[in-house]
Amino acid sequence: MHKYKYYLLAVLVSSFIFGCSDDGETTPNETVWEESVNGELSGDLSAPTFLDFTEGHNRVIGTSTPGTEAYCTTFEGGPKDSIIPYFPGHETYIDVFTFSVPKGKELVSILVDKMDMTPGHLYEDYPCIGPFEQQLGAFTAINASTEIDWNSNTVVDFISLPVEHPLIGIGFTRQAGDDLLAKYRAPFPVPGYDGINDSTLLLGEGTYTFWWKEGQNNTSYSLDFVIE
Repeated sequence: MHKYKYYLLAVLVSSFIFGCSDDGETTPNETVWEESVNGELSGDLSAPTFLDFTEGHNRVIGTSTPGTEAYCTTFEGGPKDSIIPYFPGHETYIDVFTFSVPKGKELVSILVDKMDMTPGHLYEDYPCIGPFEQQLGAFTAINASTEIDWNSNTVVDFISLPVEHPLIGIGFTRQAGDDLLAKYRAPFPVPGYDGINDSTLLLGEGTYTFWWKEGQNNTSYSLDFVIE
């Protein structure tokens, strides 16, 4: 896709105790990774953290904090006189992890159990990001690969989508109760991206990489990947 088509996406992307049972089976609310306990999830899209998911509930608990650099800028070839938000070094403060769905099983939902978001880069300082109340939240995505090719070295890189390891689902989340897998099967709320999400998307046996990309706000989240 031509870089112009990524303009609107860039604006919106930036706007924005149970344990194991005795027999070893996964029980509801099983936590696979918690950043406060297990350490930070990878921010390197070419080397995601590998998480060992099993049948049942696989909870991932994390946080994301914006980097210090933010700009309202333009780019060559973009819409005339349009100003967009740009966060260089963005890949250093995203969360990315890889997991596998076992043979004969399927990922049936990605439930947002918790989603707390507070302003990071303020609208008063960067008007191009839009008011906090009108932002769509964190951008999330998934692909059928072990990595994602993306960086924010330049404005054009930042507003582009992966090419070598294409995404198969994209969606925003701002509140608990969302099912991200349902969002990946629904039209993306930005014109021009109808070719990514698919209403027939099934995530069966295979390896997938999940991408959490909150550009400007402080977030604390808990995601439940349910495999049946």
